[in-house]
Amino acid sequence: TSKYDVTIGGLVKMDLGWGSQNTGPDYSTAVRGSMPDNQNRYDEYGNLYWYAGETRLNMLVKGPDAWGAKTGAFVEGDFRGASVGSTAGVFELRHAYLRFNWSQSNLLIGQTWNDWGYIPSFYIVGNGDLNPMGRGSRQPQIRYTYNINKSWSFFVGIYSPYNTLAGATSTANTQNDSARSLLPHFMGEITWKTDSCGKIGTFPLRFSLGGFYGKEKKTYTDSPTNTKWKDDSVNSWTVALKGYIPIIPEKKGNKAGAFGFTGAAYMGQNNGMYYTSGPAASYDSALNATNSSYYSAAATFNYGGWGQLSYWFTDNVWINGIYGTFSNSFTPNTFRAVGANAIRTNQHMIANILWDINPAIRFGLEFARMITGYAAYGPGTAGTDAAAATNLDRSGTQNAVRMAAWYFF
Repeated sequence: TSKYDVTIGGLVKMDLGWGSQNTGPDYSTAVRGSMPDNQNRYDEYGNLYWYAGETRLNMLVKGPDAWGAKTGAFVEGDFRGASVGSTAGVFELRHAYLRFNWSQSNLLIGQTWNDWGYIPSFYIVGNGDLNPMGRGSRQPQIRYTYNINKSWSFFVGIYSPYNTLAGATSTANTQNDSARSLLPHFMGEITWKTDSCGKIGTFPLRFSLGGFYGKEKKTYTDSPTNTKWKDDSVNSWTVALKGYIPIIPEKKGNKAGAFGFTGAAYMGQNNGMYYTSGPAASYDSALNATNSSYYSAAATFNYGGWGQLSYWFTDNVWINGIYGTFSNSFTPNTFRAVGANAIRTNQHMIANILWDINPAIRFGLEFARMITGYAAYGPGTAGTDAAAATNLDRSGTQNAVRMAAWYFF
């Protein structure tokens, strides 16, 4: 019981999958492929996994009015455990925010999706699908949205671009290159939409253009004994375009025969959580122990996006074809090499079929192919292009099949 209106919800999800590489359920990249006399164990052996960690619990709260606005809150977590140093099975935070809703605007304070570049019209079976392609991430933020009229709206706000949850290498109070700048990242987006062309489900024709801008302060030692510190600032920004097109809209609320396109594309520099499979270090940096002027922190440039075609055979059975791509440009220099594990490119090719038995139960079957290119082949070639000179393959390919069952409540 509660003195306010509280609704409990969530979902139970069970996954059974197989990958051609030694992978688990949160795959988003492929490991480097093996070569004669230099085999990669994770490429040599496939893996079968069972997983129920994507199960979620949430609470939706509706409370008393304030400042002329309807107020409410939302809390949700799942059991993936990825942010608390556990392999899986530990309850972790997904969303936690409060909201003020006026007739034409709303104010959100807390953690949820960074709405710029994020469009929830994708249909995927795996939680890690499209993560590196700018699908979106959940970040602490303060966001104000204003609906100008039925077609136009915009939002502005500030947010944290890095992982603020506890983990093995990052905790809520750990220093971060973005936090050292002492300024939040500023974000905004403008949206146009119309239902005059019809819709599919809850999605009408719409386009949005948005992004963010901020600063990061990279620290480095200026002495062989690590007793003297200096810093260098770099820009952090991204511009993202997203949209949905109901090519053949649903008819009278029935999606049978409907055909839609959705997707997003982005470009930016040093954009932190927005791409999850970027290089381990976002900087090409140089340090000479006798001359600190050799140091420079240069933010890497990257771009990517994804597109999806969806067709409904019936109102509750449909297929999706998805392609996502990510590219990261960085070059090693004389003083500090880019590690072999730094990712230059990543591609996702996904096909799935989904079946809603009723409003509570869904089944899905998905095939995913991932192709990932690395900065260097492996140990001994880090930070160089020596592998290219000898025609060594610096990429990896993984094929994965995944079945899932959901129960929404």
